Amino acid sequence: MDYALCEASQHNMEGITRAVTFYDINCQYNKHLQVQVDQSRFLEMAPELTIIPGIRLWHVHGHQDSCYVQYASNFIEGIGRINREIMETLWARLNLISPAARGMSSPHRKECLDYQMNDSNFCKMIRMKKTLCRKYKLVRNGIAESGKAFDRLNEAAPTHSKTEWLARERIAQSSRLNDPVVMDEYEINIKKAPSKKEIELRLLEESNAHNVAPSHRSVAVWISTGLAIEEAQIALLVKVRRVGRRCTETQRLDIARQCNRLQGQIDGFTWSALTHLGEGFDADDEPDDLNVDILDDLDDDPVEFTKTSDTWMNSPELTVIPLPSNLGVDRCRRCMAEDLIPLEMSLREGQANDALHNLHIHLCNKAILFQTTVRQAKSQALKTRATQNQHRGGRPKCLRSTK
Repeated sequence: MDYALCEASQHNMEGITRAVTFYDINCQYNKHLQVQVDQSRFLEMAPELTIIPGIRLWHVHGHQDSCYVQYASNFIEGIGRINREIMETLWARLNLISPAARGMSSPHRKECLDYQMNDSNFCKMIRMKKTLCRKYKLVRNGIAESGKAFDRLNEAAPTHSKTEWLARERIAQSSRLNDPVVMDEYEINIKKAPSKKEIELRLLEESNAHNVAPSHRSVAVWISTGLAIEEAQIALLVKVRRVGRRCTETQRLDIARQCNRLQGQIDGFTWSALTHLGEGFDADDEPDDLNVDILDDLDDDPVEFTKTSDTWMNSPELTVIPLPSNLGVDRCRRCMAEDLIPLEMSLREGQANDALHNLHIHLCNKAILFQTTVRQAKSQALKTRATQNQHRGGRPKCLRSTK
């Protein structure tokens, strides 16, 4: 590879001082290329020639994310985009005869493949005019649409930001040969939204840093526990609804155990509320005094859930726990617990971020299953089975994401 590159760089290169090389592993190959050429007695490269490494778009997406902005042709100044992988795309046409050619002898298989490739080349030759005309029209319309979109984006961007971006772009383009990492300026900088665990950890660190009272030091943990209990309540509601009134003893025992475990968590959470909410809160208050909106997030009718839950002796999934959002602002003020409201809002934001992340992961899994199973099915029976498996993948964990 080194010898071929050095010989090509010296052939008909008079007056050319800049060359771009595309190699599938250029991100690793180009790191020590100049050192290998200098240490070899048989390799020689023109000193005035500047080689810019690149990776073809067909392969760069299989590399790390950083390789895209550092070596893709989209970010190399003065480089056009052409279809250099057309030969690999033609292999798909051979899939039409691959089952028949699998059992052939070597001469017969070679003759069959030659016939198929010659037929493909002949079809391309006679249809080339229509194809090029159609692509030319698409490109011409695409250029106009891209220009309008760029103009709208350029007009919306602030002037000082555009000046800063152009300066950073010039620095990145001039320093890319010595340090490809500077091309990360083109990378999309989107900060991931903080999760509920991160927000809870931040609240705990802030409480420890300000030396708050011991009763308020674990308030973030208490609110986070309440949010987890609400998620468990909705999960239990959904399970009770799916089981219905006619269920087996095993299902009834499983639900009874979950109800018992959930009731214990609710009792512990309610008694600990006396520490965080003060003397103004009474743990024996009626649940009707609280703001009940747990059932509003469910798709089914809350009345049907209530009827189904009446079948069970103990229904902790319908108990409203004393979170600040359920108590209301006025009651929190009477309990001198108004400072708990922003803490719960922060944790609910983290809960919503976790729900959106789970939805993203769930949709990705659905897309992968659809691509690998549903679209690959060759018969209606296999497609039906694959679709059922895709629907059977479960629901994402996004219960009670917002208040």
